[in-house]
Amino acid sequence: MPISYLFKGDLLMFKARGAVTVKEFYLAWDKISGDSSFQQPLDTLIDLREAQVDVPGQEIEAIVYRLKKDRLFKKMVFVAERGSFTYAMGRMFCINAEYVGCRSEIFLNMVDALAWLDREGMDDEPAAPIEAS
Repeated sequence: MPISYLFKGDLLMFKARGAVTVKEFYLAWDKISGDSSFQQPLDTLIDLREAQVDVPGQEIEAIVYRLKKDRLFKKMVFVAERGSFTYAMGRMFCINAEYVGCRSEIFLNMVDALAWLDREGMDDEPAAPIEAS
């Protein structure tokens, strides 16, 4: 599975690599929500710098409304490469999230993303792999 994750207290850090589908994100979320370290709401950081994500706009909107309804996160931040289609998808997510009152942002590097989450000085540890089902 091209998605891994790590809990650091009340921060969930995702790392996606390669081509990633919406279905794979949902499968990863199912694994995470069953993890004994999972608590909600939490801050979420999604590292997409090595990923290619193609999510239809309607699906992004549906995800945002689900996250708001379930109150799964306090703040969500993405890290992606400038100019990539994945960066554009992240921006679209943030715009939709803002519309429904969720705090979300996208950055080009981990330092700025962690600072926005008020977590300066955290290590850029690799995430633990999610076991395939």
